[in-house]
Amino acid sequence: MVVRLAYGDDVLDTLHEICRRERIRNGVILTGFGSLTDLSVTGVVGPQFPPRRFYNRRRPRGVEIIAMSGVIADYHVHCHLVLCDRRGAFGGHLERGCRVLSLAEIALMRVDGVKLARRVDPTTGQTLLQAVRDYASSNGRRDEDISLHAVTKRLARARRR
Repeated sequence: MVVRLAYGDDVLDTLHEICRRERIRNGVILTGFGSLTDLSVTGVVGPQFPPRRFYNRRRPRGVEIIAMSGVIADYHVHCHLVLCDRRGAFGGHLERGCRVLSLAEIALMRVDGVKLARRVDPTTGQTLLQAVRDYASSNGRRDEDISLHAVTKRLARARRR
């Protein structure tokens, strides 16, 4: 599906709403472009592993969205942006506070046949993408993780059918 966001929309919040409304539980953000009045993007600073320092770039002035891509896992939107102004290009992880200026047009694709979720990685402390057999139930049962390699093989088999 292709969506167009309007002036003042918070990009992240609106993408969350669209995914819920359209039942895109798992998917990908294929591409996107547009412009922002306000922005908030974060990213890692330095090569230290696991990452400990991050930047948060916020500027309440117009910038262009050159590219967007990301993954939707259990309705959680994880998106990265490439932005530019007259001084150059920069980018990072989409955060709340990125507000649309004239437009944002974004292509989303639902992914069926796989269950994705984000789980805390003990090494980095970050919530990282995992393929799971089942989503957590309301009784608090923990999801059973499976490898992304196994998911890739399953998707390839499904495409051949």
